[in-house]
Amino acid sequence: MRFYRPKSIRRLLLVGYMLVVAPLLIALVHATYEVDRLVAQGQRALFATVRATQSSQLLLEAITDMERNARQFKVLGDQALLEVYNENHQKFVDTVRRLLALNLPQSQRDRLLLMQRVEAGITRTLSQHPYDAPETAQAVDGFAELARDAREILVDNRKLVEGEVATLETKGAEVQRGLVVQAVALVPAVLVLAAFFTLLVNRPIQQVDRAIRRLGDGDFSQPAQIVGPRDVEQLGERLDWMRTRLLEVEQEKNRFLRHISHELKTPLTAIREGAELLNEGVVGHLNSQQGEITAILRDNTLQLQKLIENLLDFNIASQRTAKLHIERVALRGLIYNVLTDHKVAILARQLVLNVSLDPVALDGDRAKLQTLVDNLISNAIKFSPEKGRLRVHLCAREGQAVIEVADSGPGIPEEERRRVFDAFYQGANVANGHVRGTGLGLSIAREYAQAHGGYIEVIDRDSAGACLRVVLPLEPAEEQCA
Repeated sequence: MRFYRPKSIRRLLLVGYMLVVAPLLIALVHATYEVDRLVAQGQRALFATVRATQSSQLLLEAITDMERNARQFKVLGDQALLEVYNENHQKFVDTVRRLLALNLPQSQRDRLLLMQRVEAGITRTLSQHPYDAPETAQAVDGFAELARDAREILVDNRKLVEGEVATLETKGAEVQRGLVVQAVALVPAVLVLAAFFTLLVNRPIQQVDRAIRRLGDGDFSQPAQIVGPRDVEQLGERLDWMRTRLLEVEQEKNRFLRHISHELKTPLTAIREGAELLNEGVVGHLNSQQGEITAILRDNTLQLQKLIENLLDFNIASQRTAKLHIERVALRGLIYNVLTDHKVAILARQLVLNVSLDPVALDGDRAKLQTLVDNLISNAIKFSPEKGRLRVHLCAREGQAVIEVADSGPGIPEEERRRVFDAFYQGANVANGHVRGTGLGLSIAREYAQAHGGYIEVIDRDSAGACLRVVLPLEPAEEQCA
């Protein structure tokens, strides 16, 4: 079930980017909000406590000034001193009013109200009695209690400032821990989202890559199914259309190879048999030049017949649905038979044979295995120089049959080793012979080796020449290589 399918890979990338960035933006906004809230709260708390401390300091100064004026008035009786006292009294009243307007603890508010009543009583006494009256002296002594209370309020407000600072530090630590926890939880979530959208973007690209690789390998059996954004799915539809067209071309090619091979084989057989009759003198004696011409004609018809058989074998090998006719095959006897078939070509080139064959048997298709070995040996003979060496080796190793065919020819360059098994590929080195090959022998050998669950490869040698190795699976109870 599809909840959302973007129309293009660009839109998918944009949606993924937005969803990955969105948690980061939310976290950033939340962190900014928390920090701003903490700063604002700290500013308000510190401003209030600082104002309380400053007002408490002013209150103590006002009480001190009032006490000094009152004592001077008590001694001198100067009314001017009483006027100065009244000015400081007004400062005291204003300061108490400011303190009561702040958000102070109830204990401090009660103390301020008590101080306000005591100070009001002192002021009435000073204004109603003469300077030398006993009531005036008693009122002046009351300033000591006011000063003590003002000092206690100042100390309490300073402690309040310290408490607010400690509270801010605690809240700051809590906000910091919350932001750290948020970051720790957010990073994995963002990584999961990034990985998820990377998978969404990468999956159709990998599907396209696999479809293209299958087409490149000649596998047209599976349709190109691309699931993803609409533009990528349209690309998959075009790939599937191309697969269908390539499949039709492949079928046309196979039909053409089938028809042309059969059409060529019939007249070629007549030519070859005619050349044989002429060479054997059935229709009359031939002179030496005529015999030489008929021998050349016969040899070339044999080579052409071999090329046509390769085309037929390639057509069969390229049909991956072709079944194997499984039977028990003794590889040593099969290889000896192939060498016997090539005895004339080996003698013609005066090749030195080095044959080492262990008794190895496996379950496989005898005809296809014989064609595989025949193509390897004929290829080695073609590229071997006169009086060169041809080595054929067979053994069992780690539950596998190993066949190695090596020649002393020019070898296979490193840059051609990956393409030498491709159909119709012919390397830079030219084979010895009158007719150039089709480039199908090694391709057929690879197809037949893979059909038996094995593989073929080019291996390095210390000496000159090429060495091809075929590895086929067999039963584990086989002899090991010496």
